[in-house]
Amino acid sequence: MPIKISPRVILALIGFICIAVLAMAWYLQYGPGKQQPCPLCILQRYVYMALAIVCLLAAMHGPRRIGMLIYAVIADAISALGLALAIWQVNKGASMNSCLADPVGVFVNGLPSANWWPEYLFANGGCADVFPPILGLHVPQWSMVCFAIFLAMIGVALISIVGQMRRA
Repeated sequence: MPIKISPRVILALIGFICIAVLAMAWYLQYGPGKQQPCPLCILQRYVYMALAIVCLLAAMHGPRRIGMLIYAVIADAISALGLALAIWQVNKGASMNSCLADPVGVFVNGLPSANWWPEYLFANGGCADVFPPILGLHVPQWSMVCFAIFLAMIGVALISIVGQMRRA
């Protein structure tokens, strides 16, 4: 008999994983490696924050079918945005030598939150900076993997929600 995990549990798990990823980013920035985030990293932090908020709200609220469907679709769109940013960073990041001076860097560091919490949301690293890999993958690649997994998990939740709607 297959194990059934509710969409609420899936979204809660994604929310907690996002918080763990954000904590890891803090460690990488202020730990022994002192990896300073680039503008694309900061944008992905915003996406992880938004995804955590939506997923944890969905888990705490625990709406019925239509409400959970709405939460899952929003979470799916946020995950797709995060995946797009991660793919952009993996494919183009190394060629963006002056990303702090380009429009992305200006935009990210011009956001009000960059002044509210500059220790975490102000980009002062370069997109072309290369740091040692973690378990064979660089940080942008790990981010890409996380967002792809989130998309798959939310896809499972969406299938479950739609199945519940058809049975009702």
